[in-house]
Amino acid sequence: MWIMGGTENFYEDNDTTLKNDVWSTADGRNWTCEVEHAAWDKRTHAQVTVFDNKLWIMGGGAWQPETIPRNDVWCSADGVTWEQVTHAAPWTARMWFSLVVYRDHLWVLGGWNREDGNFGDVWYSSNGADWTQMTADVIWTKRHEHSAYVFDDKIWVAGGHAEPLNSEVWSLHLPAGWSG
Repeated sequence: MWIMGGTENFYEDNDTTLKNDVWSTADGRNWTCEVEHAAWDKRTHAQVTVFDNKLWIMGGGAWQPETIPRNDVWCSADGVTWEQVTHAAPWTARMWFSLVVYRDHLWVLGGWNREDGNFGDVWYSSNGADWTQMTADVIWTKRHEHSAYVFDDKIWVAGGHAEPLNSEVWSLHLPAGWSG
């Protein structure tokens, strides 16, 4: 299990409260600080996943008092040495989004930044560097702080803050043979 970055104070992000540390545990009880200051900038509200036998962290940023969202993408094979895959993915910088792995691709869903508000977009990538926006005639309401997960060969998006909070559940199923 891994924990990366975050903040010590929900109400104020600064150089002291924001983190870019990386911790791991094999048993959930005994934690090891793998690196106190990773190569990526300090951030909160980012997303992390495992893809292609690597840890991936992207997006997030600082929220208060100044909102600084990010759209950079980083990966690591060991949690210590980090490689910047891109400093600016084509999806708008955001925090409070969701990230899943589905059909051998990374998927970024929704999120928020102060300038644009909520997002209802969906982006996918097979390598973290090259991203494609998926569009559809029907899509879920723009939202942030939602849950997204993969189950039964579908991406599921549930709840979140869609102004107002909601309990909608949406799913995406790609046809057999879809390759991106």
